[in-house]
Amino acid sequence: MCSIFGSFDKGKIVELAMLNAYRGGHSYSFSYYDPKIKRITYMQKALGLFPIYDVNIPEGQYCIAHMQAPTTDNKSENSIHPANIGNHYLWHNGIIKDNWIKKFIESSGAALGYITWDTYLILHKYKYTKNLNNIDGTFSCLYYEDGVGLQLFRNEISPMFIDEQGNISSTKFTGSRPLEPNYIWQFIPGQPMMEIVGHFDTFENPYFFMDEAS
Repeated sequence: MCSIFGSFDKGKIVELAMLNAYRGGHSYSFSYYDPKIKRITYMQKALGLFPIYDVNIPEGQYCIAHMQAPTTDNKSENSIHPANIGNHYLWHNGIIKDNWIKKFIESSGAALGYITWDTYLILHKYKYTKNLNNIDGTFSCLYYEDGVGLQLFRNEISPMFIDEQGNISSTKFTGSRPLEPNYIWQFIPGQPMMEIVGHFDTFENPYFFMDEAS
């Protein structure tokens, strides 16, 4: 289990960190993003508990934070979020099924080598195909690319909440609403409207099917 949360405001980061603390304390990261130039200006990642009171957000910049409790065998510093390929980064909350991971690695060839980290594999798939269909499992993600900025997306099974100020969190907070699933949203922190830049299908939602059957 993991959590993603973000805000311009340090007080809100403290609030959201405490709210999401139950979701993981194995490792953490926080980054500062400048929406004017669409660039990450700073990133810190390490093992251990999130250092709530060490976050000092520069004026006008947006803090992206992640707390992790790994659900796979990848529990080293190499699997601290975000995953990255060049100047492409991905923060992920969720669990991708082992059978999909195996099939994806086999179909992608030797380029992936021994990497089985689900977050990296989602990033690899999205970076090279812009296609999120057929990913078997749960995922809500924040994606970053130099010059493109931030994008948000989630499937129907994984949580992500957002409010009118652009605060985001894996756990519901006061004034927030669920991010609409199955869309890729261009995310400009501080702007209430987001543009849809892509669409995908949730591979399988057992909760949805159960509701349909009842």
